[in-house]
Amino acid sequence: MKRFKLLRNFAIAGTISISVSVGAQDFEADSVYYSPIPKEVERFDKKTPRKIFTDTTKNSLRFQYFFNVQVGPLIGCNDCSGDKDITFTSSTLHGVTLGRKLRVGLGVGFDSYDSWQALPLYGSVSWDLLGTKNTQALFLQFDYGWSAAWMQREQWDYTFSDSGGGKMYNALVGYRIKYHDLKIGLAIGSKFQQVYTYYESPSYFYNSDGILVQGPSKRATVKKDMNRLIFSLSVGWK
Repeated sequence: MKRFKLLRNFAIAGTISISVSVGAQDFEADSVYYSPIPKEVERFDKKTPRKIFTDTTKNSLRFQYFFNVQVGPLIGCNDCSGDKDITFTSSTLHGVTLGRKLRVGLGVGFDSYDSWQALPLYGSVSWDLLGTKNTQALFLQFDYGWSAAWMQREQWDYTFSDSGGGKMYNALVGYRIKYHDLKIGLAIGSKFQQVYTYYESPSYFYNSDGILVQGPSKRATVKKDMNRLIFSLSVGWK
């Protein structure tokens, strides 16, 4: 009888042990297969570049290359008792932008006047009054330099032995529009060009016999200042 009770107790204890073991295994299995997966959290990194459709250039120095080609008429006269002359000017300008509003550069051009031709080499400074380099802008531009110049040969008088150029400057106010990296500007202003010629004038004197004879020629420099109204159309990059 005692042996039977001992076997029964042993069986019950084994059954409880097996149940506890299976339950523990199920719990572990459940914890493995159904443990929550952490979600990826979207974080904003301040260092991540963002494309902003505004002018992000600060007023600190930032260099960016630009160039443009300018063409237009020159309107004015040397002898204003007659009609005004309409001639032609063209140039190309290369430089850098400094910050948002300042542009500096060097240019070379070709100017045609009524009886003169000139090749100016000049420095240029412009400032955007309204707008920035990435938008439309109202600007002021000042150019200053020196020109090589010569008279057209068909209009030379035999008394003119040589010719040359001098200082050149012009001031412009204009409006520039932007389309991607292409920029188009319209401007109006005043242009000054100085030129000169060497004039050979004969001299005369009476000899000892009272006869008027021609002596050595005298050479004089004649300077001429030309002022013109200028209209400019410029097309450029950046």
